[in-house]
Amino acid sequence: MSDRLDRFARRVEDDQFFLASVLAEYARSEDLDDGGLAGELGCPVAVLTPLRLCRRPRPDPVGMREDTGQIAERFGVDVTILAEMVRRADALATLRQSAPAAQGTVIAARDREQGSNGAGSTEDGR
Repeated sequence: MSDRLDRFARRVEDDQFFLASVLAEYARSEDLDDGGLAGELGCPVAVLTPLRLCRRPRPDPVGMREDTGQIAERFGVDVTILAEMVRRADALATLRQSAPAAQGTVIAARDREQGSNGAGSTEDGR
């Protein structure tokens, strides 16, 4: 693949329209480089650039099944793994959207009861 296409495929990793966003999210979650990602998909590393530039599969179950099937057939990747990558990316995006409200909040359990002066004490008064 040309360097220009490789650079473009990397630039669209944050664009949910492209499969690049799915592959980037999955690779981050599994700590994979391109070699590892290609290994998971069962394809040569060179296939990743055109794969990244594919449109992301439709979110509805029938559309996703059809789209992942067509992509897998076209690029010779494992359809089951590709579908898993899409589902994982969707789940991580959903978690990330719901997390900001709770981010930075830590609540610790107390082992001791609180005394009247604010000092902690155990059940036996120590």
